[in-house]
Amino acid sequence: MKKPTNPQWNDLDPFILSKIFSHLSLENQLRGPPFVCHSWLSASLHTVFNHPNLDLRSLQSLDDDDDVARYTQLLKIAIKHCKNWVSINLPCKKLPDFYTLMFVAENTPNISSVAVPCEASVDVYPIFMAVMYWKNLRIFDSPFRGIQMIRQLVDYCGGIVELGLHGEFSEREVSCIIEGFPGLKVLDLSKSTLSVNALGVLLDGRLRCIKDLSLLHCLFVDEDGKDVREDYVKFKAFRLEVLDKIRGIRSLKRFLHCLGKSCQQCADRSLEDK
Repeated sequence: MKKPTNPQWNDLDPFILSKIFSHLSLENQLRGPPFVCHSWLSASLHTVFNHPNLDLRSLQSLDDDDDVARYTQLLKIAIKHCKNWVSINLPCKKLPDFYTLMFVAENTPNISSVAVPCEASVDVYPIFMAVMYWKNLRIFDSPFRGIQMIRQLVDYCGGIVELGLHGEFSEREVSCIIEGFPGLKVLDLSKSTLSVNALGVLLDGRLRCIKDLSLLHCLFVDEDGKDVREDYVKFKAFRLEVLDKIRGIRSLKRFLHCLGKSCQQCADRSLEDK
């Protein structure tokens, strides 16, 4: 008669393990299951990373360097096993270190969408370098750090049709966007600062494919660097001119803005900039 064998932890069904792990916090997923055995590691990778969207936003809750190191280690392993990623959401507080991000970028050449939260206060230089590998990007959203960033995107990711950049824009930088992405369909410059002249360039009709334009909570400044909202008469004329130009863009289906009524968030931004 065959003796009964004692069940082993590594014999548990991977599907059931994954379901169990999905109820754990990210912190608990990192500190235990992946380091029990190979089957638990496989189930952990499936739980955390086996999704079309590689979501790294949870990194912002990992304040402990050891936790970040564990997450990074799992990420590097996951890249070799998970091939279905189509988009990446990067964290707003702590990017993976430069070499880890380069490793991610080099091994995800088919990524079509990358987003860095617009509230991020991170150094975007690693992103600047990573886009050299993401040549199939169609959607990109990030804090804006100068015209070189736009040129890098134009050189390596010319197929972008949805672009979100958030920062300070002059005529030169807006022209670079228009000339570099003539087929742009969605442009999000929300929470940015634009000169009046830069806005004029943006609405000059050269973006012939644009369908969705967002200027929500933007600060518009005149030639003297003053918020146009400070002068009611000037702002009223400015608003009418902008809306008249918008009506002339036939392809545009949606225009998001704060020009129609007083916006407290825009007012708060104006006070912060003083």
